[in-house]
Amino acid sequence: MAFYARVKSVMAALIGSFWFVPLLMALVGLGLGNLFVFIDSLDALSYLREQAFYPRFGPEGARAVLTTIAGGMMTMASLVFSLTFVGLTQLSGQLGPRVLMMFMEDRATQLVLGAFVGVFLFALVVLGEVSELDDGFVPELAVAAAIVIATGAFGLVIYFVHHMALAIQADVIAADLGNRFAKAVGRVTEKAGQSDIALANRHLADFEGFSGVPVPAPGSGYIRHIAYDQLLHILRDKGLRIVIDLRVDDYVGEAMPMAHVEGPAPDIKALVKCFTLGARRDVLQEATYEARALIDIALRALSPGINDPNTAVAAIDHMSGGLLPLVRSDGVPRVLFTTDGRAALKRPDLGLSHYLDLIVPALLPAMRTDTLATERLIELLILLDRVSRQDHQRQAITKWRKVMARDVDNHELPETMVTWLKDKAAE
Repeated sequence: MAFYARVKSVMAALIGSFWFVPLLMALVGLGLGNLFVFIDSLDALSYLREQAFYPRFGPEGARAVLTTIAGGMMTMASLVFSLTFVGLTQLSGQLGPRVLMMFMEDRATQLVLGAFVGVFLFALVVLGEVSELDDGFVPELAVAAAIVIATGAFGLVIYFVHHMALAIQADVIAADLGNRFAKAVGRVTEKAGQSDIALANRHLADFEGFSGVPVPAPGSGYIRHIAYDQLLHILRDKGLRIVIDLRVDDYVGEAMPMAHVEGPAPDIKALVKCFTLGARRDVLQEATYEARALIDIALRALSPGINDPNTAVAAIDHMSGGLLPLVRSDGVPRVLFTTDGRAALKRPDLGLSHYLDLIVPALLPAMRTDTLATERLIELLILLDRVSRQDHQRQAITKWRKVMARDVDNHELPETMVTWLKDKAAE
């Protein structure tokens, strides 16, 4: 599982980079250029060369066409870079730096940039094969192919401008992040659905009075992945029990305890390898990163410099869409069992309470000057309360509804609005 986490981390880094897809398309351009030159050199095409439809270029004309195409592709690639970085600058300032990861993963931008680089290299490869002699070799089919491909690539400029105009809109970004959040929560609930939640809750008492030796962090950073299956395998073979103190996305300093283990002669090094750390927060596991990104959008929108409550409302709406599957489920088990049925691992709450503890305290201070966002957050809690199935979920929702009802007195709003919000929170 540690290997799986490393592979997943590498794949996430590749997907989120600007260079990987353009590099692949550049290699494709080089390969196609050499392929067309090779086809042009075949004697089997001698019959086709005599036909009227076969393209005909002289050395000078071919060089002029290919030089123009190569220069135009570089100009278009520069335009894509410029528009992309303008978009990155705007998004970082208005919506927060976490949305940059999503923007960098945008496949359309990567494909358009890769197309221009690929056509540029295609043209260079063909240009290098054009003879200097008037009666020398000219890869006429490759030159014609370069014209066709370049025409299609120039059409991508219109598509890219249209795409960028949509991609930098706050509502579009909030919706995309909401979909990512819902999918991430869906993966959590799907895996949790394979567990017996009631049985896990009954075994929480087994860990009362737990005392064990710490499992220290090998370095400083954020916990990016916890290999639960590998941990359970070690715990089963060694007869150990472990209590994990931190969640994925939490920061830990070097030598600080990530967990505590109890049992005969625990192999601390093997346990440490089950925790993957990184210099930054990532999206390898759970849905906390997406939740923080939506929180960032709402906070930036509610700041005095931007003052866009509708965007904050959209972010809250998409949070509710992501949390609903979690509320409809039986929850996320805090106790995990080894394959022989022994309760061996206890972890922090990863269910609805965790996400409410993350969302509500972060948004509450920023909403004290805005009625729309406050009302929508209250409606979110009311909606979750109506569809919740578990008592512990209702307790978490009720806790934050009471906090919001009391906090409304601190809002800098007209008295009528304060009264209306207090009544709504108390429904």
